Amino acid sequence: MLNPGKILYPYFFIFSLILINVSLLTGPLDSLFPGLFAIATSTQFLTVDAFAVGGLNGAFLNAGIQGLFVILVFKIAKVIPSGGSISAFFLTIGFSFFGKNIINMWPIIFGVWLYSRLKRESFRQYVHFGFFGSALAPIVSEMLFPRLFTIAPELGIPLAIVVGTILGFIIPPLSALTLTMHKGFNLFNVGLSAGILGFAFFAIYRTFVLGPLGLINDFRFNSILSEGYPVFLPVFLCIFFILNIITGFILNRYSFKNYKILFLNTGYRADFTVFLGAALTLINLGFLGLVFLIYFYIVKAPFNGPVLGGLFCLVSLAGIGSHPRNTVPIMVGYILVSFFAPWSLNTLGIAVGLCFATSMSPISGRWGYHWGIIAGVLHASFVTYTAAFQGGFNLYNGGFSSGLVAIILISVLEAFDKAPQKP
Repeated sequence: MLNPGKILYPYFFIFSLILINVSLLTGPLDSLFPGLFAIATSTQFLTVDAFAVGGLNGAFLNAGIQGLFVILVFKIAKVIPSGGSISAFFLTIGFSFFGKNIINMWPIIFGVWLYSRLKRESFRQYVHFGFFGSALAPIVSEMLFPRLFTIAPELGIPLAIVVGTILGFIIPPLSALTLTMHKGFNLFNVGLSAGILGFAFFAIYRTFVLGPLGLINDFRFNSILSEGYPVFLPVFLCIFFILNIITGFILNRYSFKNYKILFLNTGYRADFTVFLGAALTLINLGFLGLVFLIYFYIVKAPFNGPVLGGLFCLVSLAGIGSHPRNTVPIMVGYILVSFFAPWSLNTLGIAVGLCFATSMSPISGRWGYHWGIIAGVLHASFVTYTAAFQGGFNLYNGGFSSGLVAIILISVLEAFDKAPQKP
């Protein structure tokens, strides 16, 4: 088995360069850096489409640069790449298309680093929390560029640094607690802890800022969306996923050997890169991405920034538990709900919500397809309402909903089934 680091570091670097090169080819060069600047200095919340703010080329440049930042931080922290590293990398890429930029994630990462220093432990143990926790990056942007009032830079900059650092400092210990609540059956564990922090921040923000300013009633979820790219983005994603399969196939000595082992795994507390290797993980990422890309194409989902980002977030779990077998039942749950709900499967929030609902894949793998379907049904019912609790400040809204659903289901399932966990 090849060393995952020898595969994943070059893989991360090449993909980041691909994103940057795409940015050079998808728009006039004189709009490239103005687009990046517009993304970096705009208010961020659910849901701000980076394509609408900075154009197609500015959005891809933002994503590519953030990919390089992830590699840089990994190298500084001396990270040994694993399934968690794949997750942190693709979550950062995904969120860069709807809420995260080259400025607003740094205070949160600094807060995680500060936590590791005060604990006198290696930053390498916590570095992934920095990128997971930067799902709260819109809070940093709100301190810098409030959507309802103006703030002087000499006040906004230190405020953003302090608030972001506090959030990053809290993320690791809170995430350790939330993991015990759903017992690892929500692969987007930080989504739950980020949701709790997002709710706490929004409550404080409403009470001490929006209330005194008389702006509570003016606070709205006015999404900023592009018309999408219904041809370019599906083609781009299809090529990307197929290349993953081909690359993994070649690295796996021109075979799909042992992929069946991965495919039959429950996904519970799994790291496919550790026990099966990075090559099979890339194959899995490709197949997982293709399954959901085809689904989104069939239901005519809007191929804009949030959907593109959601798909990257979905495949980020390909190394730590998700595969087609344990995620499709969750998709089926969403389809069943659509027959009764006031929304359709191509509604933006539902399409993105499904991407994050797949984080409950271990429920389907461990307890059976029917419970995966039930998890999907519950998630589809929750996800359209939970964003309001957090003021749109948690990009992980779907992960927050997954955590709530997992807590409910696992508490019932484990009460009636004491059997040991299957591998």
